[in-house]
Amino acid sequence: MAATYSSFMTTRFYSPVFNTALFDGAFRIYFSQTYETSALKIYHLLQTEYVELWNDVRKWSLQSKEHVFLLIYPDAQSVQMIFDSIKCLPGQPEIFMQDWDEGLAVGLVQPSEQVDLTIQLQDISKHLSTWIRRQSLLDSHDVEFSK
Repeated sequence: MAATYSSFMTTRFYSPVFNTALFDGAFRIYFSQTYETSALKIYHLLQTEYVELWNDVRKWSLQSKEHVFLLIYPDAQSVQMIFDSIKCLPGQPEIFMQDWDEGLAVGLVQPSEQVDLTIQLQDISKHLSTWIRRQSLLDSHDVEFSK
């Protein structure tokens, strides 16, 4: 299903602090304008440092018509109210990932330092790569059963 801004606003992942968004192919990055620097840095790093992941997510999105939603919340309490605590990434209590009807929601707390951002993006990349591989296996498994 192709995600729209209005459909996103009706989900539990939406927050009124999201007054700005970057849409580029498979990725939807929602954030407060206050966090624009971090959002742009994430966007830039995904395109330059995580090229293989960027391309894998793009291919998956073209096939599935789904997206990866990167949601930058202002604090840990905000993101924990939205996501189940069991959905946090191992070793990263401030990053959450959860499947939903329109793709994958990745919630993270606004990084406080450049180092935090780099570490968060490394962890997101690792888990997102695993998630994409799992989706590809599920998709190929579905194709086999439909034959």
